[in-house]
Amino acid sequence: MDDWCEQQDWVPEGGRVYRCTRCGKRLYPRKRQEKGEFVGWQLRAHKTKGHKIKGIKARQHMIRNR
Repeated sequence: MDDWCEQQDWVPEGGRVYRCTRCGKRLYPRKRQEKGEFVGWQLRAHKTKGHKIKGIKARQHMIRNR
């Protein structure tokens, strides 16, 4: 099961929490630098919102269907 969200949005500032436009998870942005120079703020790689709940439900489903 691939739980990683592909979206890594660029945001205007780093002092607050932003939502991923694809999955809606709330994240703090990280500084992005290339060759030692500040490029901007970007949301980090993350797992989708609710990925833990999906795993728990899948395990429970397997146990019940034995």
